[in-house]
Amino acid sequence: MKKNNISTGFVILFCILLFFFPGSTLADKESADLGIVSIDVQPSSAPGSPFYGSITVVNYGGMISMSRSAIFYLSTDSIITPADYEIGSVQFSFLRPDESAHREILTTLPGMIPPGTYYAGAALGRGFSLTPDPEDSNDVMTGRNVTITRSYTRPQEWYNDKIADIIFNLSNEERVLRKLAPLTRNTALDIIALDHSRDMSSRKFFDHTNPDGEDPADRADRHHYNQERRLTDGSLFYGIGENIVKIPVEKNVFGFGEIYSDDPDEIGRVAVESFMDSPPHKEALLLPAHEKIGIGVAYDGEYYYATQNFF
Repeated sequence: MKKNNISTGFVILFCILLFFFPGSTLADKESADLGIVSIDVQPSSAPGSPFYGSITVVNYGGMISMSRSAIFYLSTDSIITPADYEIGSVQFSFLRPDESAHREILTTLPGMIPPGTYYAGAALGRGFSLTPDPEDSNDVMTGRNVTITRSYTRPQEWYNDKIADIIFNLSNEERVLRKLAPLTRNTALDIIALDHSRDMSSRKFFDHTNPDGEDPADRADRHHYNQERRLTDGSLFYGIGENIVKIPVEKNVFGFGEIYSDDPDEIGRVAVESFMDSPPHKEALLLPAHEKIGIGVAYDGEYYYATQNFF
């Protein structure tokens, strides 16, 4: 793939209505039932500093849900209640039966939270509904421990891994949208991709070939990755594919606006949108022959570097 020589400031690519759900039985139509499936938050922060979290809910009921908030808390014990430190909230509306939805929050921690170790959790608010919640036991979830310190140091490795996960999920969304099989995340390819992103970040270059002359196939060989397989039509498939992107943060970026270094969701979306806007990178991401993917992300204080390796 050819490198686009784009200056700083650009992403650089190289490569009161009642709704019923049709088909439900009368018994199923009695109510909606939102429940929390998962939550994830960054492992550390400080008072007055950035805090990122995400949450997924599903409608277990037989009626389309109305509007309910999901509130994030930090608690000194594992029982999440409204008496805990409220961090922020997101909104969920009009989920069909069995439909799930995901939301992210990027907020600032309240300044009165003292340093210490807390339980992160979330709880669904009462919201607006024409029917009672039939099962409130799934309205609250306790997640990971979070360390609050006096001064803020971004948990950079957690951010890098989170961005890689978001890139993976969004990449598969693009494939499934086009009726292509989703890619399987592969640990060996993750290592190869992360090696290249860290190399670009530390040696300040942006290319598929590193300053030592090593290209993607060379890196795969160095990591002892078998690059040969036979396709179903009998043809031989050899080599790994690669997409790379370099994303500036804390500045206005053409086509995207300002990108914040503490927002992994935005950085992941910019990466995949950039790939999809570039024909050769889009081709690599959507190639039907590709079955596996590895993703690695690194940050040098000014740019995020993301590498996708395909096989």
